[in-house]
Amino acid sequence: MENKIIFHANIDDDPTDFTRLQDFAENSLDHVVQDGISDRTKYTGFGVVKSAVTQITVDPGRLYSAGKVFGSASTSWSKDFITQLPVAGKKIAAVVTWGSESDTDIRPRQFLVNAETRQAEPQAVPLVHARVANLNVVIGTEAPDPTPPLVDTGYTVIAHIVLTPTGVDTVTMNTVNKLPSVQGHDDRIVDLEEFEETAGLQIRTLASDIAGIKQNQVQQQADGVQLGRTLTRLAVLESKAGVMYNAIDSSANFFLDQTKSKLDDPLSHVKVEEGIRMPHAAEGLSALNIFNPLDPNATIKAGMLFPAYTREAWLQSGTISGEIQVSAYSVSSFDMVQKTIARQRIRYGGELTVCTNSWWWQTGQWDGGSRFFRAGETYEILSGNAWGHDFIRLRQYWVDDYTDTYWDKVIITNTVTGAQVAETWLQGQNMWLDAVGIWFTRLAAAGSAHVAIVEVSDYGLPNIKSALGQTTLLRENMKLNAETVVPLQPILLQAGKRYALVVTTAADHWVAFVPGQQFTQGTFFYVLDGAYAQGDAFKDLWMRLYRCKFNQARAVVNLNPLQLSGGILSIDLLAGTAIPDGTTLSYEIQVGSTWYNLQDVDKYMLGQGGTIPPLLPFRAVFMGSVDCQPAINLADSTVYVSRPDTYAQHVTQTRTLPAPSTQIRVIERYEYFDPIYHTASVKLLTGSGFGTEVAPSSTSTVIDPMDGAYERTYVFNLGAAVTQYRVKTRLDTSTNQRTFHVGWQKDYAL
Repeated sequence: MENKIIFHANIDDDPTDFTRLQDFAENSLDHVVQDGISDRTKYTGFGVVKSAVTQITVDPGRLYSAGKVFGSASTSWSKDFITQLPVAGKKIAAVVTWGSESDTDIRPRQFLVNAETRQAEPQAVPLVHARVANLNVVIGTEAPDPTPPLVDTGYTVIAHIVLTPTGVDTVTMNTVNKLPSVQGHDDRIVDLEEFEETAGLQIRTLASDIAGIKQNQVQQQADGVQLGRTLTRLAVLESKAGVMYNAIDSSANFFLDQTKSKLDDPLSHVKVEEGIRMPHAAEGLSALNIFNPLDPNATIKAGMLFPAYTREAWLQSGTISGEIQVSAYSVSSFDMVQKTIARQRIRYGGELTVCTNSWWWQTGQWDGGSRFFRAGETYEILSGNAWGHDFIRLRQYWVDDYTDTYWDKVIITNTVTGAQVAETWLQGQNMWLDAVGIWFTRLAAAGSAHVAIVEVSDYGLPNIKSALGQTTLLRENMKLNAETVVPLQPILLQAGKRYALVVTTAADHWVAFVPGQQFTQGTFFYVLDGAYAQGDAFKDLWMRLYRCKFNQARAVVNLNPLQLSGGILSIDLLAGTAIPDGTTLSYEIQVGSTWYNLQDVDKYMLGQGGTIPPLLPFRAVFMGSVDCQPAINLADSTVYVSRPDTYAQHVTQTRTLPAPSTQIRVIERYEYFDPIYHTASVKLLTGSGFGTEVAPSSTSTVIDPMDGAYERTYVFNLGAAVTQYRVKTRLDTSTNQRTFHVGWQKDYAL
């Protein structure tokens, strides 16, 4: 105790001395709590449980605030929400506590009013000065996906209660505000020491090991480029196969794009998609969306669908030891170029017969990006860039995706002006970054800050032309001398890569830094004259990274059902999709009462038993771990459902010969051809406006012994020489549940 009252023998004691005696003890105890335990607002006890359908009960507890200890009543406190339940959606209620001081325990006591006669009179006076921890609830706004209510300064949140129309759904304690005990710290220290002895040394080198693995993968991709060049040369030779030596001209079409197809011809009724195929007889288009916005297994943030998760602190750069004035560096304008989640396309249907020409995508001659990932968009192939396209071709199941999670095919450009600082780090494991923490030591009266997460170049510099996420932090959301948590649309950070947190502001804001020797896996950078200067090895920006911690390793999320009047025989799904290593994402349809995974090619269920389903319940299955999961960009998605027609008609672009010819040969390869159901024919279109149809003089067919494909040669002996012609191909099937396609078409003139 810092002070105490000295009592002397035979002294006339003053009542205030006894009060001061307690004040001294109280002040000393307050100092011990404030200096040795916590000077922040924390609580202990106050366990919250659901005690009835619409009721909660809060156990007694204590509130610690600015060194003072406030105690609640010795009995439990209850709250019934029967009159505050939501009507249709959900609400979140916050259980809060705050401290107050009051005089209590009022009782009658005798007070001396006449010292000579010893006359006394009774008075009712308070005998106890109490510090009371009060309890109440703050009710949030009703919504399908509600957010916790805003709580005024001075109130401490103990727990969050999720309310549904039927009552109390869940109770989640706010452990951030709970005061940890010394015993709890001791237990954690023991666990850390044991962990350090067993696995700490190995984990210290794990980030470097993973970076080495990623480097090996890059080397393997370089070898793939050489293979692509070889296949390109082979493609040229193969296109000449079967062409007679005295042909005056020849051409080959593998139908990997539409450049040689005249789709605007009135006779055209076809789908060119790795071959000539039956077009859609009926189709429907919709976007992916979640079936139940209140699905507890799902979290949707900025249009991205994730399995349900909570935010968890993952990495901190160190302990604050100083401050940096951002505006001390030069002010420039920066073009932040943000990449987007690469798309994946999944096709499912009986019409998806595998074409032998699909391997020609590897040559790099055709732009797989525009053909697979979005109709109407144009992509440029640079140095064999088609290798960035991965594909799977199985009967009834096709998958096309991009090797990198983020691509620059579709970008978002944002220009920001101000002084810029950045901090890099080496990512040791796959995870989704949900938020970053920044510490401001001084704040200007006005002015926002731009916060971005970017990739790091091969030279170790932050690359603002390769941003993965960015947001604007408003001045009113900045905290002074406290951590400011900046939410982000979750960003997938991949093991073995380096990333940077970039802060740009034109205002006079100061941020905290840590000594350079504390954070050894990162570098602090600043900008001078519009370019990054060499990193500062003596300091690092204080930052804290928050990851998504998923609730479970496997999650099933119901999506809106697929529907098409007359029935569905094919599904074509296109969506921005991130599937980290070690995770899987698949889709399932429900036929009857059973769910079938689209990847299970042995169980094709559309049209089975002669019934074509017009409505298909649809769901996504996420498989990963609590540390990492796949995600779907619902805002960048389309789903086509269709069924094929029973005939197709294809017309080529005009063929112009270098010299007139009367002898034309056309060879076509029909794959999955069954003469019981299928027929095929070819005619030449010549004359004015190509209005004259010429039937072949003869045909001959060879069946490929390897796969049973029909290779049919059409011979046209023309009465008059021509220099221009078009080729019309007609395909027919007796049922749209049995289709075939043209794998390639070759023609030459003699």
